[in-house]
Amino acid sequence: MATIGATRLGAILAVADVSAASAWYRDQLGFEVEATFADPDYAILTLAGARLSLAEQGHPAEDRPGVELEAPVDPARLQANLVIEVADCRGAYADLAAQGVRFLTEPFSPPWGGARVFAVDLDGYLVELEELPG
Repeated sequence: MATIGATRLGAILAVADVSAASAWYRDQLGFEVEATFADPDYAILTLAGARLSLAEQGHPAEDRPGVELEAPVDPARLQANLVIEVADCRGAYADLAAQGVRFLTEPFSPPWGGARVFAVDLDGYLVELEELPG
């Protein structure tokens, strides 16, 4: 098994407006904005030890030639979604829905236990709140 010396796991989402997306993740879900950068706009946020980076969509980069990050064109056809484990899915849903966060449905209890519900961020990414079986 290879050892890479990882110190934290994260993801990068391409977004239309880094400031607006950062505010949404901070104000709605409780992420901490760790750093912001300009030209192109970029932000690093953290929650529960994980890192979420938000990148202004459509910018090429020297270190990833031929690849540009884009927010979903069709939110019904995503390639990934963000998962946040929570202690109380229904409680988190009630709090966030009261703040105006858009959800696809009410919380669902799968046959194996626990609960989950999917919120939609400003760019159409799904944010799954998942309560593990317990």
